[in-house]
Amino acid sequence: MGRSATWECLDISKGKIIRASISGAVSLVAIVILAMFVDVQHAIEMLSAGASPALAFIYSLFAAGIVLVYGLRWSILLDFRLKGADAALSSLIGLGGNMLLPARGGDLLRGWYSHRKASMPYSEIMSRLAVEKYVDLLTIFLIGILAGVSSSSLAVERYMLAFSTAGFIAVLAIYFMIMFFAERFLIMSHAILDWTRAPHWIRASLDSVVRDMKIKLTFSATIIPSFLTLAMWLSLYVGSYIAIAHMVRIPLTYSEALLVLFAGALGLMIPAAPSGVGTFHASVVSAFLLLGRPASEGLVLGTAIHFLFLVTYSVPALIIGSQRRVQLRLMEKK
Repeated sequence: MGRSATWECLDISKGKIIRASISGAVSLVAIVILAMFVDVQHAIEMLSAGASPALAFIYSLFAAGIVLVYGLRWSILLDFRLKGADAALSSLIGLGGNMLLPARGGDLLRGWYSHRKASMPYSEIMSRLAVEKYVDLLTIFLIGILAGVSSSSLAVERYMLAFSTAGFIAVLAIYFMIMFFAERFLIMSHAILDWTRAPHWIRASLDSVVRDMKIKLTFSATIIPSFLTLAMWLSLYVGSYIAIAHMVRIPLTYSEALLVLFAGALGLMIPAAPSGVGTFHASVVSAFLLLGRPASEGLVLGTAIHFLFLVTYSVPALIIGSQRRVQLRLMEKK
């Protein structure tokens, strides 16, 4: 029994090492490509320009608003079983963890925290996380469509509209598959799990997650979270990007900020090192190239956005995490 447990732990450790190696390699490739095509010296000079306290204050207001909206949306998805400060803390833990951990690991931390505070089964927490990611994905492609419509660049309009519309339709197709073919999907999954002799708890968890998603993906259950998400992206995120752009003295219009936001969000979906190091920057640079602007400006803005959000969210998340860890140790000693 002890030997099997040891092998299981080794398998898990190997899996983590493999995932970390792959994500690190993806980020390294992106960084190498950026170094080859971007004027790094020009980018460093722009970053050293500095920022005014007024712009830093405006950015901090946008960043705080993002935390609050994330918390409110998460509370709604959990049927208000997580409220007030706990909802805000969970969103801060999630945002900070995503900046520090690969593969959006902060969302798992947020799920663990919500499980303890709301006393909800992990299967329900995971299904609500899946619904949240679905809403995010749908909203991102909608923003891509808006960026294409509002852009004055024909290249942006042509490529963005085609790509974003195709993505939006594909995400809607996933919705219909879940709503109308969930049971068939579970039957096929059961057959595969039985054939591979997977543990029974995997089958039970999958059933619970898929069926809870089917309930929570209804129009009435997702309309308010979707509206909050769209409003947050169009106001708080775009506003923060414009504020950061002014900090590094890069002119950025609202429609250009929409494109940068869309490109950066897609870059974060690529499995890479924590917080999308390399891939996020490459996505922002590609947005600037599509706009016909210098790649060095895109690198500077991507670096500034990445750094400020990293400091803003990861530092408080680390402080909260360390406090919780100390509290748990004290409770165990008692």
